[in-house]
Amino acid sequence: MPTDLLQSVLPGLLRQVPTTLLYWFAPSAIALLLGTLLCIVRVGKHRALYWACTVFISFFRGTPGIVQIYIIFFGLPKLLWIVHVDIDGWPAGAYFIIATSLNLSCFVCEVLKGGYLGVDHGQIEAGKSIGFGRFQNFFRVIAPQTLQVSILNLKNLEIDVLKDTSVAYTIGAMEILGYANRVISNQFGVGQLWILGLAAIIYFILCALLELGFTAASHHMERHGRRS
Repeated sequence: MPTDLLQSVLPGLLRQVPTTLLYWFAPSAIALLLGTLLCIVRVGKHRALYWACTVFISFFRGTPGIVQIYIIFFGLPKLLWIVHVDIDGWPAGAYFIIATSLNLSCFVCEVLKGGYLGVDHGQIEAGKSIGFGRFQNFFRVIAPQTLQVSILNLKNLEIDVLKDTSVAYTIGAMEILGYANRVISNQFGVGQLWILGLAAIIYFILCALLELGFTAASHHMERHGRRS
């Protein structure tokens, strides 16, 4: 790679890392909460809520993520305008976070549901037998074991979400790939492969660090579970 190109492009790409991480972290946090609520409904006994969640999940799992982003970006302002709420001034990144949160929550729900079904229900009954209430049993027995069973699948989801932040630029939200494409356009394609290669290396490093973090968390949970 030409040294002058490296010196001029790399700092700009690195400046987009915090924004890229925001576009990963915010949907991840929201989806963990929403996905947990969806999972509770899906394993519950309220049939109307169950089918409403099933339709919601089926839609977001069965349509392309980029289409969902466009629907939220172009459709949400028009929908809220009906009730006289103006969000046209929102930054593009906010729409990306909303769309990604809704999409990811459906996959998180299914992962957590699988983890819940993998929990030994004898331990749940044991928690009840020693006086745990519903919420105490959930937070001290069900949730930790569900998370332990689910964490490796959640890791794969989170890596995909981090990589998928690269499509945020399609609605004008600037991140690593968006900046790279802007530089390529300004330079009329000069150094395109080098610039995209730099962007790919940054994504690779971020994903590798994320994987290490999840692997360490998984090992910690396994050790804690054995001590318990």
